[in-house]
Amino acid sequence: MYFSAQSAEDRKKYVFFTASPQTRYLIRQLMRTSLIIAIVFITSLQCLFATEVNGQSTQQVQVTIKLQEETITSAIKKIEQNSPFRFIYRNNDLKDIVPVSMPLASRTVKETLDFILKGTGLTYHQVGDKILVSKLTVVNTTESVKDTRLTGMVTDEIGNPLPGVSIRIKGDKSFSTASDQYGHYSVNIPTGKTISIIFSYVGYVTREIAVDEKTTSLKTALVPEAGSLNEVQVIGYGTTTRKLNTGSVASITSKEIEKQPVGNPLAALAGRMSGVLIGQNNGVPGSTIQVQIRGQNSLSSGGIPLYVIDGVPFTNFNGGSPPTDNLNAFGTSGASGGISPFGMINPSDIERIDILKDADATSIYGSRGANGVVLITTKKGSSGRVKIGLNLNTGLTELNRFIPTLDLQQYLALRKEAFQNDGVTPNATNAPDLTLWDQNNSTDFQKLLIGNRGHVNEIQGSMSGGNDQTRFFFNSAYRRESTVFLGENSSKRFSSRLNLDHSSQNKKFMASFSVSYTNDNTNLPTSDLASVYNLPPNLPLYDATGKLFWSNNFTNPLANLLRRYTGVTNNLIGNANLKYEVLPGLNVKANFGYTNTRLDQVATIPASSANPANNPLSSATFTNLNAQNWIIEPTLDYVKTLGRGRLTALIGTSFQQNSSNGLSLAGTNYSNEALLGTLGAAGTTTVNYNNIVKYKYNAVFAKVNYDWQEKYLINATFRRDGSSRFGPTNRFGNFGALGAGWIFTQETFVKDNLPFLSFGKLRGSFGTTGNDQISNFIYLPLYSSTNTYLGNAATVVTTIPNEEIKWETTKKLEFAIDLGFLNDRISFTANYYRSRSSDQIAFNALATQSGYNAYQTNLPALIQNKGLELELNSTNIISKDFSWKTNVNFTFTDNKLLEFPDLDKSFSASTYVVGESINLFRLYHYLGVNPVNGAAIYEDKDGNGTININDRYVADLGTPFFGGFNNTFTYKGFELGIFFQFNHRFGVTQILNTRPGALSNQNNYWLDRWTPGNLNASNPGASATAGTAIAASYNLYTSSDAVYGDASYLKLRSVNLSYNIPQDWLKQVKISSASVFVQGQNLFTWAKNKYILDPETTVQGGPPGLGTGVIGQVLPPLRTIVFGVNCSF
Repeated sequence: MYFSAQSAEDRKKYVFFTASPQTRYLIRQLMRTSLIIAIVFITSLQCLFATEVNGQSTQQVQVTIKLQEETITSAIKKIEQNSPFRFIYRNNDLKDIVPVSMPLASRTVKETLDFILKGTGLTYHQVGDKILVSKLTVVNTTESVKDTRLTGMVTDEIGNPLPGVSIRIKGDKSFSTASDQYGHYSVNIPTGKTISIIFSYVGYVTREIAVDEKTTSLKTALVPEAGSLNEVQVIGYGTTTRKLNTGSVASITSKEIEKQPVGNPLAALAGRMSGVLIGQNNGVPGSTIQVQIRGQNSLSSGGIPLYVIDGVPFTNFNGGSPPTDNLNAFGTSGASGGISPFGMINPSDIERIDILKDADATSIYGSRGANGVVLITTKKGSSGRVKIGLNLNTGLTELNRFIPTLDLQQYLALRKEAFQNDGVTPNATNAPDLTLWDQNNSTDFQKLLIGNRGHVNEIQGSMSGGNDQTRFFFNSAYRRESTVFLGENSSKRFSSRLNLDHSSQNKKFMASFSVSYTNDNTNLPTSDLASVYNLPPNLPLYDATGKLFWSNNFTNPLANLLRRYTGVTNNLIGNANLKYEVLPGLNVKANFGYTNTRLDQVATIPASSANPANNPLSSATFTNLNAQNWIIEPTLDYVKTLGRGRLTALIGTSFQQNSSNGLSLAGTNYSNEALLGTLGAAGTTTVNYNNIVKYKYNAVFAKVNYDWQEKYLINATFRRDGSSRFGPTNRFGNFGALGAGWIFTQETFVKDNLPFLSFGKLRGSFGTTGNDQISNFIYLPLYSSTNTYLGNAATVVTTIPNEEIKWETTKKLEFAIDLGFLNDRISFTANYYRSRSSDQIAFNALATQSGYNAYQTNLPALIQNKGLELELNSTNIISKDFSWKTNVNFTFTDNKLLEFPDLDKSFSASTYVVGESINLFRLYHYLGVNPVNGAAIYEDKDGNGTININDRYVADLGTPFFGGFNNTFTYKGFELGIFFQFNHRFGVTQILNTRPGALSNQNNYWLDRWTPGNLNASNPGASATAGTAIAASYNLYTSSDAVYGDASYLKLRSVNLSYNIPQDWLKQVKISSASVFVQGQNLFTWAKNKYILDPETTVQGGPPGLGTGVIGQVLPPLRTIVFGVNCSF
């Protein structure tokens, strides 16, 4: 990786892919040509309507062919070349057929097929433009007396019949059949025997079902494979498939989520989706997880995606600043910091998560779609017998790395050397570690306070089933997770979910209801203990009497364990979806949703946790929050065959209201520490704040989609939004998008010339979205209380109103190509995206004569995010007993401030630079060490003889990219999955909380420091006294490129190994299926920087609030290993 120490004006930009000007010109021309071709085909649909014959029957279409002793396969290929039909057949069914001859003549396809298949024992069925060729089922009249005839139907997951599904009996190589055009089939079952029927179909998960002679009918639904073209993707107000989608959607299913031992479903997404950056604030249970989709679009407004669970928005942003969706945004906090609302969602309740990224996918959500949309779909029941599932797992958590610090003797040598460099004599005041404390015994504070093992225990029980009319799914779970902190600390979560689906007999009316409830109890220290790693190793913990030791320079780290936080969170989510078919193709729907979250918190600080020399008083903070959200969304959708295509239209409206009421009280002067949990025992009670927030939102929206023969696709969306966060002048905004796709592998010239290309699609989109994640009531004058005036209560205006404040608007552009090779065994996707966000809401300078120095307004700043997303999925090996699949994704990102007129006159002049990333680093250039005195030397860029802020340069961030790669192996009943996550970036490589030589430990990086005997050292010398040349030189050290560089890392994010117990073993105990498994998360990290606990949580940039938002050590995501068993009855 290349990092420049040159100025922003004259440095050489880093280029990840080197290419000559001629090559770059050629690439640009190819991209332009592809775009022109796509536009020409899409705008020429009216001409193409008259050229295709799809929809006609085999009796209508004529072909002229001649056959001379040719195989059936050859005959079929000739028919395909001369007609719009495509054939589906099994090679084994055709290989032994006698060659056929037929004179040249013009015949219908039906006449041709009847002729060549006569006497072969084969039959055919037409389904649209596809013709299924299969063997005739021969019924043995003698065996039929003894056998039971089973008739069945195979459908997809939403009930549509699947023709051509391969059906065979396990262990019987002589029998195989296929479903007909209506999905029907039949099988003979020997009396007194149980057989296993195997259903397989390209793009769908193979199913195996055991039946006996008592089974006379069977309906089987096949589920599309994750990543296959038939996989159903959830989009705004509907569903589509990967094949027909014109937008950019990243998806993960329950299969991938359940293989990871996580308590928060968002933690399962890290590295698995292109364009999606996940940052976990820390490794304490319940901590916040940030999600950033395709970069940061705003200078100061929120970057939180819109989360939707089963159609109900699930976001807790309440207009606070800085923007956050933490449950305790207006509350207190414990060691976890922010509390994630998704800590209230059981990952096992989730069927799939779809992330919408481009304008075509997100504009239907209007003002809330600028930062992307995360759609979460929970599990539903399926018709059939009642199934009971049980999942038990237990395991441990621990740090996966420690910071290598100086041992006691190395530390003492550093301290003595520092005083010698300063010419100062150590004494009891400036050096208690050298003069008073034990010189031989030390404490490893990392191992003591954060090096323990936590434990995870989880039990889940589910029940599902129903019939064709009513289906249900119920799941209940209990999870307990402790921490690696010293002492008893834990988070306990109980959750339950019930989903009900019902449809009338005529299928005209459908209703679905869901309700979930979660209770979480957390007991933690009030602060993260990870920062104690650099305490002096010989700092005493207890005095001679056995009580906590106190020093004027330190808080005893064990005292932090006495300061406790308890939080109780209750979350209720309910929704109902109603649908009625008014006319064929015309449906009226209504979605009703309600969410209620209650949070009760108590943080206690006993007097015994503070230095008694300061006469401390016990205190406690009591906070409660009640947040409610309701939404009503009626819609009308229409589906009709128009011409030779399918038209889908939708129109709807949305009414939503969020309200929250937060109250925080402080109690002090407790007479007894045992009463700290009660407010009534406080000697003094004060109100910290009482926040009451109400947010209203309504919208109208529409969507039109046209699919012409699964070849040409076009999608248009529009939305008009109104938000109470804006004044009457600009309360409403209009947003929309247009997306188009061309499946070019449906073209005859592609089929004839590129047989290895099984799928190809060009797609593109352009549109606008908005962002209303701003503080509440900017358009109103806000008052707060102030000192009394003439003995009367008084208020003062604290914020100047701006009635003209309006939406931040993001324009999104995307071009993409989707390819499939070798019958889709290999699939590849490349997305190029560019988004430009304007009308940035930020503070602008104001003349101080007004009594204020700034006000919030829309600034003419323009932020651009562009990037390239690459995804590759392949089935490397697939056989009867063994398979190997690989998934890889890369995301290359580039963030830049394109415009900011009069930036030099604004409050942001020292923060941003036009042409640079908004997450830029201004650094001093570190030149090394002065060999004379050991002080750090920095470049005097302007040559004025003084090092000041004008000598900083803008660091070159290089070419950031991130992603992940996964390999899944199966062998008989075993499955092994190995997933790596990587992130290549520029950032902090060395954390320095205090200068070397001060009264704190350092990592062993400082063993290579300047001393009178080591003049060529890389690092400055040690100093214990402020004001010396060495000490003064450290003032700029952490703002220089001495501690910045390649902050890339590679993580073994997850490993799962499972074994499916054979059915023969389970029959004896009447268990349908069972598996045992071991799963690991955050197992190992490889990084050039070994002096931080975790590179994921300590680098600024990326999601706002990543880590603590400040460069410093926090408890990282923990290594988690669990063992478990999963069975169903």
